[in-house]
Amino acid sequence: MNSKTVVLGMARTPFGKLGGALAPLSATTLGAVALTAAVERSKIDPSEIEHVSFGEVLQAGVGQNPARQVLFKSGLAKTVTADTINKVCASGMVAVVNAMRAINAGAVAVVAAGGMESMSNAPYLLRDARWGYRFGDGALVDAMIYDGLWDQYFPMTMATQGSKVATELALTREEQDRFAFESHRRAAEAHSAGHFADEIVPVKVASKAKDKVVVERLPRQGKARIPVSVGAPSRVWEHEPSQEFTLDYAAYAPFLEGEHPHTVVDRDESVRPDASVEAMAKLRPLERNGTVTAGNAPGVNDGAAALILADAGYAAAHGYEALATIVDHDTVAWDSPYISLTPAMAAHKLLDRTGYRASDVAVWEINEAFSAVAITSARRLDLEEGSFNRFGGAVAMGHPIGASGARIVETVINQLRRRGGGLGIAAICSGGGQGDALLVAV
Repeated sequence: MNSKTVVLGMARTPFGKLGGALAPLSATTLGAVALTAAVERSKIDPSEIEHVSFGEVLQAGVGQNPARQVLFKSGLAKTVTADTINKVCASGMVAVVNAMRAINAGAVAVVAAGGMESMSNAPYLLRDARWGYRFGDGALVDAMIYDGLWDQYFPMTMATQGSKVATELALTREEQDRFAFESHRRAAEAHSAGHFADEIVPVKVASKAKDKVVVERLPRQGKARIPVSVGAPSRVWEHEPSQEFTLDYAAYAPFLEGEHPHTVVDRDESVRPDASVEAMAKLRPLERNGTVTAGNAPGVNDGAAALILADAGYAAAHGYEALATIVDHDTVAWDSPYISLTPAMAAHKLLDRTGYRASDVAVWEINEAFSAVAITSARRLDLEEGSFNRFGGAVAMGHPIGASGARIVETVINQLRRRGGGLGIAAICSGGGQGDALLVAV
């Protein structure tokens, strides 16, 4: 294990339904909720964070560089740099990977990484409106579908595509429904047993203030880090903003201190403790004569996840506890419609390159883009039924596409720590026929 990158803290919001309890919050506010909680859990001073990398897919209408918005909303300093990642469903994982690479290269010591999505707030687009319509009708384009769920190479939704591929791979409706039921059952049990306590931070959504979260106190503010001058004295960093351009954090922050009307969201909204195979069997397939339904596919969701990553030597020198080590990552690309195959491909490539076997891995998380994806990839890796996604998965919890990659990394770490250590792999597919896998050690 040559990686020097360790995890010091992690947190995620519950995942909300489309138009559900988290719908009043923007993606960047959800990201700030997760990030401020991860910082608090890590016990670091927010001034130590040098860079923020966050995944988000549905960026239309969100504003410039959403990751930069997250850091300002979280109270981090203006000198913290940021980038926003879009690799569709793998965005949150790739943000963690990029942080690992920067730390391993010695470029930075502490990075915040994660992913976010508010699918409820994705806008509709009016094509050609800039130049006007000379004749005929215009059409509104759903950015959620077009930018997040639509295959650009074989024009159809990924749900339609997933249904066709499931049929081609001879996955039965019954197999997918049974898997979906197990996802709900395991997620419900994990919630009831308190297994998500180390992941989920409850969110108090303000009832009478738009895009605000009620908190006991505002997060600690980060201080600007000015590089030490090299050589002769320099005037490069001599600057004070005008009063007009000095940020009033208390006014800008998405947080309200004290007592305000609010709704508490403390669990994944989509998880159904009352799910049954019989009820799922009654749902209509999304594709005529297909096998994918709204029951054995994930919902359309809102949520965010964040991790604080640091150089292991830096963490030890400052007395911070390392929760896990981010060991390595690999990625693959394949025929666009066949995302069911890519998590297994990425995991196999990662194992082959690092010299491990699937049997060496104690915890597996394969993102449930559809039940068919997790079933297919698990079978190709020769994983026994029940040996992966032990806390349920996206079919039950939901799949806010920019956040899920970071969420499954957190769930792997959570499970490894509860079992006393070992190796874990988080694997995910993404639109356009790509796959990513991340190896974690505790």
